[in-house]
Amino acid sequence: MGQADMDASGPVTKKICLIGQFGVGKTSLVRRYVLGQFSPKYQATVGVNVYKHSDRVARQGTEVSVNQIIWDVDGALQNVAVLGNYLRGSAGAIVVGDISVDASLAAMETHLARFRAQLPGRPVVVALNKIDLVDPSTAEAAAERTRAGLGLVTVLTSAADGTAVPELFRTLASLILEHGT
Repeated sequence: MGQADMDASGPVTKKICLIGQFGVGKTSLVRRYVLGQFSPKYQATVGVNVYKHSDRVARQGTEVSVNQIIWDVDGALQNVAVLGNYLRGSAGAIVVGDISVDASLAAMETHLARFRAQLPGRPVVVALNKIDLVDPSTAEAAAERTRAGLGLVTVLTSAADGTAVPELFRTLASLILEHGT
């Protein structure tokens, strides 16, 4: 983000991507954040779903209005070229894993590597979703392992009950503003 973006009185607009395996709750997180809704019915994303949400983010003692263009990317997408097209122009990403499924957590590294290969240096936040399905001590242990293994800000979330969902998106928006992307 350039100086003109910082001096403008209007909102800052940033594209962000949610990436991760299918079934980890990417769409549920976005729908909880943008629409305030949750549905227990699973419906796979095909390609990408795009949402827009305006929020206020703390920055240097003030609040900044941020329009987030949120790309919810198909978790089964194996074609790296197509994935690259979806990621292009993204200011940052949220890598989502299902905390109740070990294979999902292991796959986050692959999704992170794909994002970093396309957009090195862009801010990334990890969401360990579905904490409502595990014991709190299990969730904290998984978060510590993830923070240590990936070296990223890790947020424990539940799209089902709304735990830390706004904080997840605001954390990424703050990192993007700090990074200047």
